[in-house]
Amino acid sequence: MAPAPQTVYDLRVVAKRLTAARMGPYLDDSAGDYAAALRLYDWNSAVAGAMHADLGRLEVVFRNAVDMALTSLAASKAWTQPWYAQESLFRGRSGEVAREAVASAVHRASRRKRRTPGHGGVIVELGFGFWRFLCGPAYLTALWVQALASAFPQHPAQGDPRRIRAEVEHRMERLHLLRNRIAHHEPIFRRDLERDFNQLLELIGWMCVDSRTWAAAVSRTPGTIAERSRQA
Repeated sequence: MAPAPQTVYDLRVVAKRLTAARMGPYLDDSAGDYAAALRLYDWNSAVAGAMHADLGRLEVVFRNAVDMALTSLAASKAWTQPWYAQESLFRGRSGEVAREAVASAVHRASRRKRRTPGHGGVIVELGFGFWRFLCGPAYLTALWVQALASAFPQHPAQGDPRRIRAEVEHRMERLHLLRNRIAHHEPIFRRDLERDFNQLLELIGWMCVDSRTWAAAVSRTPGTIAERSRQA
């Protein structure tokens, strides 16, 4: 018979295993109380997991909206290659980063499929950072004026690609930073997570109202945020 699982543990040993550097912010916020610090650490993990799921929904909706807009642009110009292979869209030093990202995505998709990847196979290999990068001011004329502003039909500034690009970039930049902190298991409990969540929903809503409603309905983030207040 397997031994019963241990249910009693030394809080200080656990905190030491997590390292002093990692536990520092939690202990600071908990006035040195190890039990409270570990509860906060676990809550941080829970809310990070909930936000990670929301960010995943955003990423899929975002990349599909951008891909659709740029695929339509490619068709209107009768390009024989997919939009991501058009070097004319990614010129200069800023474009070099995008070209390298595309080359890496093609390589990963080829290795995974063990054959020349299709359009969709490349798109799914392009990470969140790539889509956030396309929101930069360097792409206002090449991408946003020509196509990308149309990917956000519910944005209130229709007819003003400059404003649409800037406001989309602002939100994508903030959410990209949040995503990176979550990916590296960093503390996010001091952020305004309600603001993060609302901006994420707003961004999805600019692309598709129904997708925003879905994302809000299935999200665990509001409930997890509320749990911290109940624990206090």
